[in-house]
Amino acid sequence: MRVFNVLWAGQIVSLVGSSVTAFGVGIWVYAGTGSPTAYTLLVLAVSLPGIVLLPMAGALVDRWDRRRAMLLSDAGTALVTLAGLILLTTGVFALWQLYVMAVLLSVFKAIQWPAFSALVSEIVPREQLGRANGRIGLAEAVGEVLGAVLAGSLYAVLSLRGLLLIDVLTFTAALGTMLWSLRRLPPRPPRAGAAREPLGGELSAGWRFIRARPGLSGLLTFFAVHNFGMQLVIVLVPPLVLTLSGPAAYGIVEAVGWAGMVLVGALISVTRQPRHRVRAILVVGGVHAVLVAAMGLTHSVWAVAAGMFAILGGWAVTNAVTATLWQLKTPLDVQGRVFAVRRMLAWSAQPLAYAVAGPVAQYAAAPLVDAGGPLASSLGRVTGGGIAGGIALLFLAAAPLLLGIVAVSALRPRVRLLESELPDVPGEPASPPADRAEDAQPVLATPSAV
Repeated sequence: MRVFNVLWAGQIVSLVGSSVTAFGVGIWVYAGTGSPTAYTLLVLAVSLPGIVLLPMAGALVDRWDRRRAMLLSDAGTALVTLAGLILLTTGVFALWQLYVMAVLLSVFKAIQWPAFSALVSEIVPREQLGRANGRIGLAEAVGEVLGAVLAGSLYAVLSLRGLLLIDVLTFTAALGTMLWSLRRLPPRPPRAGAAREPLGGELSAGWRFIRARPGLSGLLTFFAVHNFGMQLVIVLVPPLVLTLSGPAAYGIVEAVGWAGMVLVGALISVTRQPRHRVRAILVVGGVHAVLVAAMGLTHSVWAVAAGMFAILGGWAVTNAVTATLWQLKTPLDVQGRVFAVRRMLAWSAQPLAYAVAGPVAQYAAAPLVDAGGPLASSLGRVTGGGIAGGIALLFLAAAPLLLGIVAVSALRPRVRLLESELPDVPGEPASPPADRAEDAQPVLATPSAV
């Protein structure tokens, strides 16, 4: 477990830097444009390319040493961030350049995620996978909380330039831990037949694996629809809070929301996961639908903060149990490809949510609840008017969609009985013999991060 602990520590520091930059860039774009559309297009640029490239990234990750793939991803991300810092310092930084940077960062992220997900299965004993995945979610949440707190308090002092510098410095920690791990673990033996199989065949292998298992494909359908509905909400939280209040309140909402994931992630990392993982996923999905409706009905800053606390706390459960479920049901030598296709399909509708959320809230929903609008005397009394009212109305529209996909998935036997019908794959060694003495250590040893 020592190698996992060190990688986990380096990634957590890196995640703090990434969160600081994401927070600062969001404020910079919205302050400069005042447009939810410009903000959501930035989110689209940082997500769509990576989703499209995930199958190829997964196939390459199964061919490469996964630690070297992560090293490439972290180094590329650091160089892109450094380029942004240089452009900003020289006074030539523009919005279109930020979109280009977002696309490049999305490409490197597409390599990092399947590489790290598959690497965890290699270096963590099977009986510790649930707790390790809980710690991974905890690392993300801690990074977001600290990033929001730091960025919210430092943006006015350091501006975006200072936040980018922090991000560049934190990436050195992730690179250092990856270089350390390269010396501690021998490279994984080449996959049998990897050199003979064309890349095109490998690209479809992940899809064939999932399609042959209706329970897994049904679960992915649930996540595709659920993620679409949730991202309609999540992507509009920053514009909503910035409209209702300002950057300081935005920082508080971000910190409170991610604190929910920190607390639940910490709990998962030291306790046993729910016995019925699919049931837990669907229950969390139903709770999310209720929370989204509540945020639309009571769209104040504190209501949004409370809603985000519970939503991200629920995601800590969902992410941990989903990761463990797939790791137990997928052979190690195809995990890179399968996990890449899994994420691409589960996230396939998110770019659509990013593309439509801003324009729909700003140009379609807001006029409906503005004074004189057709819904001003009914729903408009609850949501209020203006951009904030349009966003609240979109929240109310997303809630039935979220509840509906939970009901449909619960009624599908292949999804409901997935864990009992699909056997776990045979166990494989989690780490090389040199690390066996470390395996008995508790997962929550000392912060060292993902």
